[in-house]
Amino acid sequence: MTTLEAGASTLDARGHANRRVPAAAVRARLTPWAYQAPVLISLLVFVYGPLVFTTVLSLLDWDLVSPDKTFVGVDNYRRLVEEPEFPHALARTGLYVLALLPFATIVPMALAIMLWKRPGRASDNYRSLLFLPVVLAPVATALSWRFVLNPLGGVLNQVFGAVGLPEQDWLGDPDTAIWAISLITSSRFVALNILLYGAALASLDRRAFDAARIDGATEWEITRHLVVPQLVNTTVLLSFLCVVFAGQWTFTNIAVLTQGGPDASTDNIYYRLYTYAFTFFDAGTGAAAAVLIVLILTALFGLSTLLRRRRAVG
Repeated sequence: MTTLEAGASTLDARGHANRRVPAAAVRARLTPWAYQAPVLISLLVFVYGPLVFTTVLSLLDWDLVSPDKTFVGVDNYRRLVEEPEFPHALARTGLYVLALLPFATIVPMALAIMLWKRPGRASDNYRSLLFLPVVLAPVATALSWRFVLNPLGGVLNQVFGAVGLPEQDWLGDPDTAIWAISLITSSRFVALNILLYGAALASLDRRAFDAARIDGATEWEITRHLVVPQLVNTTVLLSFLCVVFAGQWTFTNIAVLTQGGPDASTDNIYYRLYTYAFTFFDAGTGAAAAVLIVLILTALFGLSTLLRRRRAVG
């Protein structure tokens, strides 16, 4: 059969024309999928597969050791809602978010603007120094803070004693422990978000700011009325990321320094999930907590997307 005949129209039993798709067109359609296949397979294996497995596990009663698994339906979810531990951990997670939100937005924005207004080698060196908490291992950082905050001869209490202030049990007092964990975690948010704000500032046109200076605007007026409004989208994004990562990034500090205490004052939903699964060996309840966390984050992401769309339309 010739190429002309292969590409010609034929009639099916109902009299409709059928045209054979050339091989080149088939390859053109399949090529994008071939490039995306590694990513799609990775998502399936490492994200959606475990999520489905966790969802199934949340309906079972299993101790991680016994080969016997008992189907209990939604009992694990009912237990999470009815018992006070998980709601308390959820409330504490919200408190972590509120405590860390200024360090995820206001503080890195101010530092990034200061570095952006003074470009040069010194600015790059400061930026690299401020990024150091992201590079350091979280466990090593937490252990270092244990020595700093030690109530018996810790560095911070020695400084307090030197200036005549009363020493504190920073991690053993329920009134100060959660704020100590928040401050320890805040350095990672500040370090990472400085770079993200710096990337947003690099895209701004400096000529508009130079024109404002010529017109007599002060640096504060330029920052307040020209620079900050153009960082609103970045601030909204980083606020949402703070909601997502506040619980995860405080987990290591909680596990190393307080184990959720004293009196569950530093607990959060991620450490509570870990406690259910690997301290009490209750895999079903731990999986149910993981599913609830995914649902909460999905709802927050949907709300954030809706608000951004409404803002864009408005």
